[in-house]
Amino acid sequence: MTPGKIVSNTRVVRASYANKARVTTAQFRVEANQEIDLSSVKEGEVILRNLYLSLDPYVRFTLDETGGDMPQSFRQLNDPFYGLGVAEVVASGYEKYPVGTLVTANTGYEKFTRISGLNDPNTQSDIRVLPAHARDESTGVPLSNYISALGMPGLTAFAGLKVLGIEPKKTIFVGSAAGGVGQLVGQLAKVQGLRVIGSAGSDEKVSYLIEKQHFDGAFNYKTEDAREALTRLAPEGIDYYYDTVGGEILDLVLEIINEKGKILSIGMVSQENGKEPYPIRNLNVIARKAVSILGFIYWHHLQYFANGELDDAVRPLLERKEISYREEVFEGIENAPTHFVNMLDGKYAGKVIIKIADL
Repeated sequence: MTPGKIVSNTRVVRASYANKARVTTAQFRVEANQEIDLSSVKEGEVILRNLYLSLDPYVRFTLDETGGDMPQSFRQLNDPFYGLGVAEVVASGYEKYPVGTLVTANTGYEKFTRISGLNDPNTQSDIRVLPAHARDESTGVPLSNYISALGMPGLTAFAGLKVLGIEPKKTIFVGSAAGGVGQLVGQLAKVQGLRVIGSAGSDEKVSYLIEKQHFDGAFNYKTEDAREALTRLAPEGIDYYYDTVGGEILDLVLEIINEKGKILSIGMVSQENGKEPYPIRNLNVIARKAVSILGFIYWHHLQYFANGELDDAVRPLLERKEISYREEVFEGIENAPTHFVNMLDGKYAGKVIIKIADL
C-alpha cells in the first residue's frame, strides 16, 4: 500500500459499560466501511494495517467506568476497544517508522489504526519495532507469536520468573496454566530445572499440559479438590506460586506453601467478570512462614523488549521445539466481541488471537 490510497476500516467500539456485571457482546458495537485516506498522514503520525490482535483478560477493566489500573483514556465510550496487535506501517509521517516496518502497538480492535503524537516519548513506548527475522515463519515461529510467546504474555512469563528469583530443583505451581501466560511460565521454569505443576479448567487442558508441554503434573480445578491435588502432585510442598487466579486457590496456597515461599501475583481472573471478591483468610502466613507476595505489571519490564533479551531467550527454544506455545486463532475483526466474551468465560485453551489480515 502507498500513501494516496483509500482504505476501508472496520472497528469494534465500546458501546456500554459492564461495570461489575458479566461482560456480554452488548458492550460492543461493530462499525464498518469507514474510509481512511493514507495520504492524510501528518507529521508525527503513522497509519498501521493490523494483522493480528491479542485478546487479553486484563482488558476487562476497560469495561468498568472506573477502577482498575487502566487509564481513563482507555475507557471512553464509542472509541475502539483496547488491544495490542501486530501491524505493518502503511503510511508514515515519522522517520523512525518507515512504510513496511513491522511493529506491535496498541492497535485497538480495528483493521487500520492511526497513531499520533510520536514526537512524545510516552507515545513511542507503545510501539515496538519487530526484528527482521519476525517475517521468517519458515523456522516454525509464526508472526502471531509476537503478541503471544514473544509479546506481552511472553514478557510477563519471562520477567515474572526473574522477579520470583526461581532456583532449580524447587517446585513451582502455576495457576491457570493452560492460558496465554501460564503455559509459558511452566515450560520456562521446566527448562531451568524446576518441578512444575499447574491447574486448568478441563481434562483436555490438563492432558495437553502434561503430554505436550511437559508439566510434571496438573489437575482440573473444576472436578478435583485443589488441596488433595496439590498434596498429591507436590509432596514436598510448593516453593513458588505464579498466581493469575487469586481467590480461593491463593488462600489455599498461602496455607500450604513452604517456609520462605514466594508468590507472584499478576492477576486475579477468578475475581473478574462479575464475580464476587473472595475474602483471603490466611494472610497471617506471610509473617508466620516468612512468605513473600510480589506484585507484577508487565510494562515495568519493557527493557526485555528493548534490549532483545526476551527474543534471544525464547525464540530459539520455540525454533528448536524445546517448548511449544498454544494459540487459538480466529478470523475476522467483527468476531472479536464474541471471542472476547468466550475467553472470559474460560471456553478457550491457550492465547486467544484474532487474525485480521495476511502480511
